[in-house]
This record gives sequence, structure tokens and C-alpha cells, in this order.
Amino acid sequence: MTSERSARSRSRGAAVVVFVVLCCLALPLAPLPDFYIEQAFVLFFYIALAQSWNVLGGYSGYLSLGHAAFVGMGGYTVASLYFLFRLSPFLTFPLGGVGAAIVALIIGAICFRIRGSYFLIATMLVLFIMQSLALNLRPLTNGPDGIDLPLFTDDFALEGKIWYFCGLALAVGTSVVAFAIERSRFGLNLMAIREDEDVARAMGVRVIHCKAAAFVISAALAGVAGAFYTYRAHIIEPFTAFSLDLAAAPILMSILGGSRNWIGPVVGATIFDIISTTLKLSVGNEYSDIVFALFLVVVVLLLPQGLVGLAATLRRPRREAGGASVPDGDAVGAPRK
Repeated sequence: MTSERSARSRSRGAAVVVFVVLCCLALPLAPLPDFYIEQAFVLFFYIALAQSWNVLGGYSGYLSLGHAAFVGMGGYTVASLYFLFRLSPFLTFPLGGVGAAIVALIIGAICFRIRGSYFLIATMLVLFIMQSLALNLRPLTNGPDGIDLPLFTDDFALEGKIWYFCGLALAVGTSVVAFAIERSRFGLNLMAIREDEDVARAMGVRVIHCKAAAFVISAALAGVAGAFYTYRAHIIEPFTAFSLDLAAAPILMSILGGSRNWIGPVVGATIFDIISTTLKLSVGNEYSDIVFALFLVVVVLLLPQGLVGLAATLRRPRREAGGASVPDGDAVGAPRK
């Protein structure tokens, strides 16, 4: 009975996901203002950014404030290749992920020897180091002047739709990777590390290898997302590419939605984008960050498992009242046990 109910729940979840993706594919065909198409790309970027951070920060519990370093690394990889060799960014998007992954491998060899707040501070220092390198390596990055990237069409409406589908592919791709990790033995090892690293090591989990792999995957996804975002903006410069705002955003989105499964970053990124955009349009940039920060403080204090965790908690008593207790693994997006 329980297995049948679990199978039906997963089938409904899969149907909802397919329906949402099909709606997203059809959205550009509707007569919407260009603003909504442009904003949809930002939302897709946020989803990819949150998913990439969650691979390390959510599944393994290693909070990082330096995630924007990999976003900027991916952006500067494609921008510098265009600046130096006039290579089209559409051909070099994968190299953005490769460059970020190599940097993560080097950083991980040093930073994974420390834990907790020390790891958080170390990753933040990496962000500032990358920003300083981008400022001073003028032959590669054009220094504080940044690098301008070309438009690929004079039709702004068409370009917006092209980037819409690129952003949708990016969001779906990163979500598929996150889902696959969550349902794999590798994902279970990461979750064991999150719960208690010493116990996981005693149980035979190769802790260092798992953390390094998660760090590299997380950085590679962020690098590809940064490459897309940079080309869409058509400009990159050190202070925006390696900013603390961009470093904090995926943490806030993952915590808001719930960082223990792949659904959480999608929900968190969507709410984050809607609220932040609404506040900026209504009260301006000066006050929107303050209001949104207060909102997030309330959410973190009252909903430590995020909105998806709250939904799973509310669903469980109804299922138990129906005559069967459903294990945590049958919640939407949670790993099977």
C-alpha cells in the first residue's frame, strides 16, 4: 500500500514537472511584453545558480560564500577568449565550466582541510582574490574597464527569446544534474557527511573524495551559468562579476526554498526573483535589500527546513491519518532510502 502510494506520488510529481517545462516552452509564443521574457532569463539563471550552490552547500552542508568566484570565472573565461582571440562565446560556454572546475579543484585541495565558519571565511577570501586578479591582469581581463561582448542580432525581441530558451535549458540541465546526484549513492554519501562527517568516515565514506567531487561539480555548473549570464549582459567587469551580492544570493534562495532537495532551490529562486523584483520596482534599490533581508530572517527563524520542508511536514500528518505512515524519502524531491 505504501509503495503504491509512493509510486503515485512520484508519478504526480513527474507530471507536474513536465507540465511546468512545457508551459515554459510555450510562454514566449504568448503576446507578452519583452520585460517578462527578459526577467524570465534572470529567473532561470537564479535557478541554475541556486542548484549549483546546493550541490555542495545543501547536500554536504559545506556553506560557501565564494560561489560567485566560479560564476565570475566562467564569465571571464568566455569573455577573455573573445577579447584575445575573437572566439564566439557560444563556442566557449563549456570552457567556462572547465575553467571554474579547475579553480575549484585547486581551492578544494586547500580549503577542505578546514570546516565550519573557517571554510566559509576561506571561500569568501577566494572571492576577493579572484576580484583582485581580474582587476590587475589587464592583458587578460582588460582590468577595471571590463570586456564588452557583441550582440548576435539587431532584433532585440528575437535575441530576448533566444536567451529565454538558453536560460530554460540551463535551468533544466542544472536541475537534472541535482536530481541525479540526490538519487545516487554519491548523493547519499554527501548527505551522510552533512549529518556527521566523522560518523560518515567511520562508515566507510570517502569524505575528501566526495567533497572534492561535489565542489568541482558545483563550480562547473556555476561556471557555465556565469558564461551564459555574462554573454547575455554583453559586458563583464571585476566588481559585478565577483560581488558579495552574487555570492549571497544562492545561499538565500536555497535556504528559502529548502536546501535538502532539488525542488527547494527552484522554489526559492522563483520567490526570491519575484519578491526582489517587486520591491525594486515599488520601493527602489535602496530599501528593497533591507525589506527582503528582514523577510529572509523571519523565514530562516520560523522555517529552518525551507518552504519545501514545511510543505512535506504538513503533508505527512494527512498521509498518516489516511492509514499509512510515509517515510521522509517519499517527500517530493527527497532521496529514496
